[in-house]
Amino acid sequence: MTTGSTASERNRLHLDLGHKGTTLNRESALRLMEHFLAAYNEGEPKHLDHCLHPDYRHPNPAAERGIEGMRAAVRRWAASVEDLRLTLDDLVVEGDKVVARMTFSGRQVGTILGIPPSGERFSVGLIDIFLVEDGLFARHWDQMDLLGLHRQLGALPA
Repeated sequence: MTTGSTASERNRLHLDLGHKGTTLNRESALRLMEHFLAAYNEGEPKHLDHCLHPDYRHPNPAAERGIEGMRAAVRRWAASVEDLRLTLDDLVVEGDKVVARMTFSGRQVGTILGIPPSGERFSVGLIDIFLVEDGLFARHWDQMDLLGLHRQLGALPA
């Protein structure tokens, strides 16, 4: 059985993700993550200046564009979630990629993803993948447990 994907196609997919061949050490990755986490945990977008590349891109169609879009997202989450905590649970560093498994928690006090304020506490898993260029996060892909979030906020039956 074939998968329909040739070695050339797989290599092209890898290149499309922006692989530059850069090697990042774990300590540098942890420093970048500390700034990223601080932005959310303190509700202070200024921390992003220390971890995001000037050409930062987040290809998620629901995400706002560039560094300013990310700053707006931090402000929006901070306004909508009381006791917001973004906790690093696991970190994998491979070449120019950083994979972070995190827990995102707090109490909903404002609209989140179209869900009106419920006052409910939530805690969901999140996995982010970052591509590092020039020592900063340049690209960013993420997956959040949206089903769990919707259920915990009462937008879907448990």
